[in-house]
Amino acid sequence: MVDIILEVTGSLFAAIIFFTTLQGLRHHSVREQSGTNLVIAGFGLLFFGMLIDITDNFPELNYLVFIGDTEAQAFLEKVVGMLLGLLLLTLGFWRWIPSIKALESTRKSLDQLNAQLDQRVQQRTQELEIANRQLNDEISERCKMEEQLQYRVTHDPLTDLPNRYAMNEILEQQVSYCHSQNVSSAVMLLDLDDFKKINDHLGHEVGDRVLHQATNRLREAIPDGGSLGRFGGDEFIVTLPEIKNPEDVKLIADLLLKQFRLPFVLLERDFLITVSIGIATYPRNGVNPQELVRHADSALHRAKIDGRNIYRLFTDDMNKVLARRLALEEQMHGALERDEFSVNYQPVIDLNRQCVASAEALLRWNNPILGAVAPDEFIPVAERTGLIVPIGQFVLKTALQKTIAWRERSHGSFHIAVNISPLQFRDHKLASFLTRILEQTGLPGSSLELELTEGVLMDSSEVADDTLRVLHKLSIGLSMDDFGTGYSSLSYLRRYPFKTLKIDRSFISEIASNQGDRELVSATISMAHRMGLKVVAEGVETEEQLAFLRLERCDLIQGYYYSKPVVADDFDRYLDCWSEPLVASEKAIV
Repeated sequence: MVDIILEVTGSLFAAIIFFTTLQGLRHHSVREQSGTNLVIAGFGLLFFGMLIDITDNFPELNYLVFIGDTEAQAFLEKVVGMLLGLLLLTLGFWRWIPSIKALESTRKSLDQLNAQLDQRVQQRTQELEIANRQLNDEISERCKMEEQLQYRVTHDPLTDLPNRYAMNEILEQQVSYCHSQNVSSAVMLLDLDDFKKINDHLGHEVGDRVLHQATNRLREAIPDGGSLGRFGGDEFIVTLPEIKNPEDVKLIADLLLKQFRLPFVLLERDFLITVSIGIATYPRNGVNPQELVRHADSALHRAKIDGRNIYRLFTDDMNKVLARRLALEEQMHGALERDEFSVNYQPVIDLNRQCVASAEALLRWNNPILGAVAPDEFIPVAERTGLIVPIGQFVLKTALQKTIAWRERSHGSFHIAVNISPLQFRDHKLASFLTRILEQTGLPGSSLELELTEGVLMDSSEVADDTLRVLHKLSIGLSMDDFGTGYSSLSYLRRYPFKTLKIDRSFISEIASNQGDRELVSATISMAHRMGLKVVAEGVETEEQLAFLRLERCDLIQGYYYSKPVVADDFDRYLDCWSEPLVASEKAIV
């Protein structure tokens, strides 16, 4: 029984192997092996021999196989079949050995390749991790740089305050909030008074220190919720997002002014620097940021006019001033090309020689829309817009061309005086322009006198110093205009080569009745003579004024007593009146 089980098991095993081999033949790589057919045949014979052995124990199954008639034949068939099967299997396996070796070699190669691939994958993974970390670092650094760039875009690098761009956004948010909550707010514009003098005389480094100190002082006075920003230059802006009581705005403005009552310590010296403030409130003075800032600027301008170191709230009257200023700026552009400007001339009388010694060229503007505009109104606009430079060149050119004939009539003693603004004096082209126009007219430099105010000299720079050297080389005269109205006029007289000093009309107007003005004028004339300067008294209108000035030995007289400013043709006729010795009243042009 055990033999039967073993034989059956062996036959099943052979059948399974035979079947598996047949299944393997379905694969192209197995069919191509040289020993495959021998292995199949060997398994077939083994299976056949085992089947014969099984049928020996079960005669009823003899019909399944062909068996010899005798046991010897059957045994021989079984033995031959099995031996032949084993032989075929051996030959087949032997033929498979090179393929198996090749497969083993291939497997080892694949293992090596897999190991190399794993190593490269690990290496690449490490590289990618490093690259990823570097990329994350770069992204973080880029984000930081973008944040820094955004901060720089929205903040002033000197004071670290929000700049104009950032403050406009803050104002947008403030207006939106006030509109939704139905509350009031305020905008303040602050400007340091005479800050330019600090920059020009002490240098920009000291000016930067002033801005730092001013920033710290303003921060201390800003209430919670308020914002402080720098609008540019020496101008700051304060926003107050919620104002419950209108008087609170005034209290805060007073507090801001108070911050500047203590002097600034610069270069171991004390400097008193004040601030002017313009205020506009929402919604009374404007409902959008642009309107609020514009009106606050108008109020600031009013504070400057009213004496500085004060605050001003925007009023409707300032709207008219603003509209007028905008109209002046609009009409002034192109006015020179439209021949709207002209030059008038006011004679200057030499009291000693009793003749017309010179004339002052005075600019006039007659616009078809605005009418005749006063110089005090349009000249500041021309300076602010920069148009004063070409307009000033027009005055110089026109006046010098007229001076040619007037010098011939006076046998070369006549000269023309022309006012020069600070912006003109800082123009690096002024010296070359004067050189060229004198060459074109053929006039000597002594025929021209430039009237400079203290403001011109306070704005002095390297360009201005170069211009002064050229003026001196050309023999162009310098006159100190409006003497006595500034703070440092005496020091400028000592430092620069002035030939003439002009006493301001504000001191002349009351010398007949004001003892203090008489003493000041008398002292000024005496001092100027000691310095070798000629003195011109401006604004002389009465006989009493003239008598006092003659008594004090004033050299030159200018004013309505002799003549108002007139056009060139009338000035020609005025010179004709002086060809014969007539009294002043007969020579006056009314």
